[in-house]
Amino acid sequence: MIIPSIDIQGGRAVQLRGGNYPVLDVGDPEEVAARYSRVGEIAVVDLDAALGTGDNSEIALRIVKRHPCRVGGGLRSKEAVLRYLDAGARSVMIGTMASPEFLSQLPRERLTAALDEKGGEVVVEGWTKGTGRGIEERMAVLAPYVSGFLVTFCDVEGSLRGIDLERASSLIASAGGRRVTFAGGAGGA
Repeated sequence: MIIPSIDIQGGRAVQLRGGNYPVLDVGDPEEVAARYSRVGEIAVVDLDAALGTGDNSEIALRIVKRHPCRVGGGLRSKEAVLRYLDAGARSVMIGTMASPEFLSQLPRERLTAALDEKGGEVVVEGWTKGTGRGIEERMAVLAPYVSGFLVTFCDVEGSLRGIDLERASSLIASAGGRRVTFAGGAGGA
């Protein structure tokens, strides 16, 4: 299954390579969402909120109210998460705040732990801070609190190089039966 994703930065739908280098600006996120939603659920990520440099929540909320979505990026309070869930988000993706203490306050069936890997370790705060932990270790800790995982391979994000399928299979096996979605590496032909 393919889940189209809209990353929002500065009010625009963008694609970054490796989380740092802008390679594509496709315009109005709400127009992109209308097109993408034809195939089903879409993912919406507020890059500015994830990086702590801005807030595109009003745009994301309008998209959530109109289309089936999962939402993430900078969700660092229970109130922010509930705001999206109450607006109609099917699920929320929690990255930096993904801990048993935080996640246990929220409905497990609507939570996805976002595990972003760069250089072999989980990174947080918009891919800017290493945690010293690997994805498998974080999955083991977080599995009881979420219904799934979103794994982003930051090193290949936006590169069209594809993902390491052996690594993906290994992570699926480590997920404790939880759904795993992979981002960062749609392959070109």
